[in-house]
Amino acid sequence: FDSAFWPPGGNFGADMPLPELIEIVPLSKEQLRSFQWKKAEIMVPGSKSITNRAIVLAALGKGEVILKGALWSEDTEAMVECMKRLGIEVDVAVDPELDANRIITIQGCNGQLPKGGTEAAPLELFVANAGTAARFLSAMVCLGHGVYRISGVPRMHERPQKELIEALRKLGYRVDTPNNKLPALFFGKGPVRGSVTVSVEDSSQFASALLLSSRAGEWDVSIPAGANPDELPYVEMTRELLKAFPHNGGEFQIEADASSASYFHAVNALFGRIQPVKVLACQPPKCKGGTGWQIDAEFPRLAPLNEKMYSARQQVAECWKGFYYFVSRSLLGHENIHDPYIISRKTHLGDSIMTAITISGLADGPYAFVQLGVLRKQECERVKALYDELRKCKFRVIESGDTLEVLPVRNEVSPGNARISTYHDHRMAMCFAILGLALPGLKIEDPSCVRKTVPSFFQILAAPPPKGLGVEIWECDPKSGDRVRRLEDPKDLEPRK
Repeated sequence: FDSAFWPPGGNFGADMPLPELIEIVPLSKEQLRSFQWKKAEIMVPGSKSITNRAIVLAALGKGEVILKGALWSEDTEAMVECMKRLGIEVDVAVDPELDANRIITIQGCNGQLPKGGTEAAPLELFVANAGTAARFLSAMVCLGHGVYRISGVPRMHERPQKELIEALRKLGYRVDTPNNKLPALFFGKGPVRGSVTVSVEDSSQFASALLLSSRAGEWDVSIPAGANPDELPYVEMTRELLKAFPHNGGEFQIEADASSASYFHAVNALFGRIQPVKVLACQPPKCKGGTGWQIDAEFPRLAPLNEKMYSARQQVAECWKGFYYFVSRSLLGHENIHDPYIISRKTHLGDSIMTAITISGLADGPYAFVQLGVLRKQECERVKALYDELRKCKFRVIESGDTLEVLPVRNEVSPGNARISTYHDHRMAMCFAILGLALPGLKIEDPSCVRKTVPSFFQILAAPPPKGLGVEIWECDPKSGDRVRRLEDPKDLEPRK
């Protein structure tokens, strides 16, 4: 990984940052043949989910904690800036192992937040569109002794917060908001011993937020009795992190982000016979000895495969996968052997289900992606966004409730040649950029939105092997869509603010 791919200090405002519209050129036959002998070796940045959880735990703990391999992106930068405003001592240094990461050193406050505001002049905390920062800080600031106003971008003000706010009120804290959403005023009063049950129907981050501050707050946190732990992988991640974290000081290594890794595993699914990418430093699935903290580590096992591009050995693996899903369908009461493969947002994959949905139209059979309700309340209305943009690509997609069914492309149809709206959603941009490696003419609007989690994403795609895939990326005229110039300088591929 070259240092040019990540500007130190988060300086995304280069002289010529990513333009408003880009075109991803599919990998050529020559490029694919070259990957048979020399793979792209891509090291994935740290996990956003673990980084922001670890920042909270380090801030509330005792002594100094050094977080290694921490992701540096819009979401984690927002969390660090909020910590500094709260008076937490935070030092951010370049990570010599990977420029997309940082080494973050935090002096714990032992559960006593140094700063707070007044009702007339609350301490302002801006979280942008970071759901983790918004929810985790909402619980954390209640441990302070002052008034805090948490706000974000307009979309963050639309996202669910009600169940978390109600849980904090049940614990005895005052939260002022006219609609149970952000922006909101939180009145800290320090630890208040008590028990609370929080609904996780709209977001599992509500439970994670309370759990992260529960040691300092002396809270006993539970989820409703009917909730299935297997459907709450991010809550289980939080519980495991609480057990493993050095609360009294020490070092903690952040795992590579399995959700971000899914984009590069998807390249292998699209070109299975070649397997262009070797994804480095990622946890394997739990069944193969991984920690199991990130449900998206399962993506390589579950990814839909492009039927025209994988080997006989992989065909056997796909048959076994089909048998696995057949058993799953049988357990769910489906008896039709032609039912689609079923992948659930609650039990099979987390955020990487968007990657699976995007590439599934090139698979050998139909796929049904179920229990997608939570996707509607995230960075954008993701179910509708995926449906609309895949239809633009000429894929056959059926939306029914919180299920998207994607059918194989008909032989007479040539998919591709579409202008993709990203809805300012980083995952939409990255998912369809990967699809563009296999389909012609995909143009991506607002590509700079990737700064939320993987700011170096397009730099990685364009970098020559082995540090990248050598993808041809073009700036396009926003009105006509015509190509203007090829983007080859890494600075031209840095996200704009």
